[in-house]
Amino acid sequence: MAKILIVDDDLTFVHLLTNLIASFGDTPLTATQGAHVFQILEEESVDLILLDIYMPIVSGLDIIRQMKRHPDFKHIPVIMITGSSKISLMTECFEAGASDFITKPISPVVLQARLSTILGKQNDINRLEKEIQERKNAESSLRKLSIAVEQSPGIVFLTDLHGRIEYANPKCIEITGYHLEEILGHNPQMFQSQDMSGATYKDIWKKVSKGGTWKGELCNRKKNGTLFWVLCSISPILNEQGIVSNFLAVQEDISERIQAEAALAKKTQELKISESRLRTIIEATGDGIIVIGKNKDIHFVNPAAEKLLGKPAKNLLGEKFYYPLVLNKMTEIIIQRPEQPDIVVDYRVVETETDDGKVWVASIREILRNNTDTSISDQDTHCSEQVIDDHQKTITSTEKNRSTPEVRNTNADFLSNISHEFRTPMHAILSFANFGIKKIDQVPGEKLLHYFEQIKASANRLMPLIDDLLELSNLEAGKIPYKLTEQDIFPTLMSVVQEQKNVAEEKHIDIQIAPFGDQINAVFNKSGIIKVMRNILQNAIHFSPEQSHIIVNVENYSEMNTQWQKISISDEGIGIPEKELEDIFIKFIQSSKTKTCSGGTGIGLAICKHIISEHGGHIWAENNPGKGATISFTLPVS
Repeated sequence: MAKILIVDDDLTFVHLLTNLIASFGDTPLTATQGAHVFQILEEESVDLILLDIYMPIVSGLDIIRQMKRHPDFKHIPVIMITGSSKISLMTECFEAGASDFITKPISPVVLQARLSTILGKQNDINRLEKEIQERKNAESSLRKLSIAVEQSPGIVFLTDLHGRIEYANPKCIEITGYHLEEILGHNPQMFQSQDMSGATYKDIWKKVSKGGTWKGELCNRKKNGTLFWVLCSISPILNEQGIVSNFLAVQEDISERIQAEAALAKKTQELKISESRLRTIIEATGDGIIVIGKNKDIHFVNPAAEKLLGKPAKNLLGEKFYYPLVLNKMTEIIIQRPEQPDIVVDYRVVETETDDGKVWVASIREILRNNTDTSISDQDTHCSEQVIDDHQKTITSTEKNRSTPEVRNTNADFLSNISHEFRTPMHAILSFANFGIKKIDQVPGEKLLHYFEQIKASANRLMPLIDDLLELSNLEAGKIPYKLTEQDIFPTLMSVVQEQKNVAEEKHIDIQIAPFGDQINAVFNKSGIIKVMRNILQNAIHFSPEQSHIIVNVENYSEMNTQWQKISISDEGIGIPEKELEDIFIKFIQSSKTKTCSGGTGIGLAICKHIISEHGGHIWAENNPGKGATISFTLPVS
């Protein structure tokens, strides 16, 4: 059933044609104005058009000329309709691209015959175009497949029903060392090595000859006698009648993997033997061996350590190790035992890396003294006990601080934070620099490049910390004069938001600037406010969960006859304890919540406070009613 569009301004004639076409079993569509034709063609799939030549505004000839220039509509057949029988008019219609020409009055029999002929011809054309396109697609796919096979990194060959090779790709020639003419016409068993039994090849032939696919590993032999392993798949190829016509073999060279697995198995066995010997030595030694994890919990003790510590291993594993971890130095400490006399031991700690991260290994050996030996005085005993007691008090104090966090403004807090922030990248810089110096003549350039990249990355991590410290120092000394100008705040906010969006998108966090009313220019220094916004936004992103939102609000207000502009950044993060809302702007202080999340020095917000103060504004923090926090600051308005 075809869709036929009738285009004529004579409503009576359109009605007549509509009934006729419907009686033929086709679907009529109508347009009484030429301007409507292309709108219908955009919305409907039309198979044929009956088009009146004489149309108001846009003639039928203009419409068909436009159609034939249009790439999507030029294929639609058009029958022109007119009350004139002039040969010149018919010639003009055919030159414009018409498929046929009918004069009024129209005979239903003639109309049906014309429609059937043209639609049949169009169907034949469409079918032929489809077949041509399918053939082109098939040829394109065949070319791609041929290129893929020719350039395949694996061995590919094709055999006939008797197993004789009819095709072998270049990789087969490259790996086996044979010339193509030496392979064609021969059975693939020419690659068989003495390590593979004939039964394997019989099993392969039995399976594929029945239409199955065989997969497995084979040990093959090259022309020069060298053995190589392949992961092989052999499948039958069926013709159009579903009968097996050929067999296709695809092989991947896995010699390196097989060799690596054999070497790994040998190494694993050697490691098991070494591990068994080491465990025997550790368990038999008289020195106590204790392995301590990163949280200072005990991971392992040998029998000697159980005896010296006065507890069985089941009670020691997972407990905290309360003695100080002084690296690579032999010291004497007193081991306090719950139900046995205290003992004095030689104590040494070394640090090492494992698959689970950094651990400490402590060794202890009891010091046996005569009763007359007074090398350890009461004062020494008291000092050793005091070290342990102070250490335990520190742990108790730390646990208490965790349960009731309070921000403490002390130099000790700052030194602890800043030393951690500097130590990690400095350790990486020194380590990779040392690797490069020692191995400069031993490792390839790529490895040295990796060392330099790690050094650069660590240095880049240090530079912002140094810059922040210098900027804070200069701000406190009044060495950074800010030139304030009257300007629109929106471009500055937008530039920082766009800058931080890439980081936010990694956590699927959406940053938006809320729309605000009448714009009033504020008085500020652009570079200074960029630093403030960048610092606050980075904190908001860092401490916000994934799939959350950050909103930047701008509002204007008056206070004591002074105009102000307030900028607020609200997140949905972890919030700030109420007691710490003011303290977080003091230098070297961090919120107790953010301390548990990552490192930091507590400098950023202190810099923000100095900058806003230089502007004559105010900065503060408050918790949101639901979740997260809002940091706001004000700028004067001219």
